[in-house]
Amino acid sequence: MSHDTPGGDDASSPRHLSTACAQVAHYAPPRHHAALEEALEALIKAHPEPVLPPSALAGLDQLHLGGAAGSRELLAMAALETPEGMPLAILEPGAGLGGLARMLVSQHASAGHHVTTLDLSESLCQLAVALNRATGLRERIRVLEGDACYPELHPALTGRHVDRILSQHLLVHLSDKTDVLRQWHDCLNDDGYLVLHEPVLSVQAQAFHERPQLPVPWALTPRADHLASCEELHEAMANSGFEVEAHAELTPQVLAWQARRLRTPSPGASGQPPLSPAQRASQALTPELIFGPHFPTMQHNLAEALEAGWLEVHLWRLRKRRHP
Repeated sequence: MSHDTPGGDDASSPRHLSTACAQVAHYAPPRHHAALEEALEALIKAHPEPVLPPSALAGLDQLHLGGAAGSRELLAMAALETPEGMPLAILEPGAGLGGLARMLVSQHASAGHHVTTLDLSESLCQLAVALNRATGLRERIRVLEGDACYPELHPALTGRHVDRILSQHLLVHLSDKTDVLRQWHDCLNDDGYLVLHEPVLSVQAQAFHERPQLPVPWALTPRADHLASCEELHEAMANSGFEVEAHAELTPQVLAWQARRLRTPSPGASGQPPLSPAQRASQALTPELIFGPHFPTMQHNLAEALEAGWLEVHLWRLRKRRHP
């Protein structure tokens, strides 16, 4: 499994990188790789087609709130169908396993969009390449290892501009959101869009000084928890040169998704049709393979915060501010 890594001395500050690496260390650590690779091999063997459909990986690579439905909402807001039919240059910083990128290229196969993912975790980049290959999309998605906060510092991206930047649940990891949004602002073409999919702290939670209990998928400790409110994100957007062109709250859909997950019957339950070998193998691709034994507690804490109204999920399409 190969992917492009940054070279030379260009890098963001050592302190920033050290902190960022610590924050992503719990995603797919090497000690989980044997179980993950075994589950993937079982899925590949069980599936009747020569390549896997990206949807078969949804339990593993759609780890944000709302799952695959949230990714579909993001892609719908990203305005990927251009009037001229021209292919777009698309960057996904903090892409992790690359589930959004695979969904994008499979849904827009004829558009020829140029999709690049960028993630700091070597482990996740290696797994993304393997999943791209298993789904027959290896040549459609470029996987870069590097700091998602500073795309310009990766040699493959220096001096280049893109038409779309797509980000899912990344700002929640970051304390200085304005600085990161400025970096992304400078990477966009003047008519480009930034699409953000983020969990946020509700007004109600702020009024009662409540926050989701830890651990959650983006933070194991309070020091790593940078969950912000909509107001704080809007201020960061404005201060980084963006204006909001479209905004939607996805919390009701996420609550429905969460309820479906909790009531999904176990395989072989009474009255349920038997699963095919491929379906059984797909169901074995669970978030625990990425997050480890903390995941049931993370899931409980997320469900509790959503049901209490402390946590919301929002989607934005931003463009560079227009000056008269």
